[in-house]
Amino acid sequence: MLYREMFDEVHAPQGLKEEVMNMTRQETTRVVRKVSAAFVIAAVLAVVLAGTALAAVIGVPETLQEWFGKQWTESGGGEMSEEQSAVIDSLVQPVGVSAKKQGITVTLDSVTPGEGGLWLMLKISGENLTNRARFMSYNLNGGPMEKEEIMTGVATVRSASMQMVGTTEDGTQIYLVLYDAPKGVNFLEGGKMELQLGNLNLWKEPEKESEERPKPETIDEKWVLPFTLAPTKNVEALTMEKATVPVNYYKFGDGTKKESGCYTEIENLRITPTGYSFQSTPGEEGQMARFMVILKLKNGVEVDGRPTPVQPDDKEFKGVWELPVNISDVDSVRFCLDDVWLFFNQEEAE
Repeated sequence: MLYREMFDEVHAPQGLKEEVMNMTRQETTRVVRKVSAAFVIAAVLAVVLAGTALAAVIGVPETLQEWFGKQWTESGGGEMSEEQSAVIDSLVQPVGVSAKKQGITVTLDSVTPGEGGLWLMLKISGENLTNRARFMSYNLNGGPMEKEEIMTGVATVRSASMQMVGTTEDGTQIYLVLYDAPKGVNFLEGGKMELQLGNLNLWKEPEKESEERPKPETIDEKWVLPFTLAPTKNVEALTMEKATVPVNYYKFGDGTKKESGCYTEIENLRITPTGYSFQSTPGEEGQMARFMVILKLKNGVEVDGRPTPVQPDDKEFKGVWELPVNISDVDSVRFCLDDVWLFFNQEEAE
């Protein structure tokens, strides 16, 4: 799903990236549902008639609403309900600010905040643009980032993922960025922020298929995109006080050694439209706990959670869903690929 597709372009310290990549390679690969042509046609008709966030079933998604609609379609969700569409629309914040350097224009189209991360949709255009572009550095400052907890003697870890969504007819390249919330940061709080992008690498395709791809041209500039993140208030949530769930432990410093089949107790599980959070006892010294969280809706759709990176001794775990969900449609949640689901009593939750 999205986490595995995007991880190739995660910007984090190389040692940590290698650790998590080793972990990821060992996880059981989930089966991705195939969408039939008949289903796509039906979905297109639904868009024409209903005009919901499903508009991304064809073409290149150009807004976060369209991207989330595409994720919904590919998950087998069928026609999106008005309630689900309204949740997505309410959480996507349009921005529209641009910056131009050396003929390359970068536009921050829209953002969607969550407790565990911030989704950003970027548009890159310009005469000097090549087949593929990638920023080698990007940073997020201001607003909730000012509450980042810096631990003495521990390297600060900031990570983000960048995925190319596609290219529009006019040559504009669309990219999706997920910026993970560092420890102590909750993007739902909002505030004045600034996205800084730098060291843009531009790749050109070789003239012949037999040739190797040329080295990228690097534009050593900084694109600064200021924006205001509106606070998200009165967030609906489902909670569970305690539960025993499966967990995988990895030996820190050697991500290839996994101890599976283990169970641990979690506390204060909280499920919101954009993600999840809970507390758990960390593994033994030198171990890193890894949870795979999957949400199941009442219509059978499963929504993957993308975990926010943690330190080995962290007790707080959180992550984001691959798309915002309507809390009223949540049926249950499971951890790792265990067959045991934790069900929520909606009446008690309300």
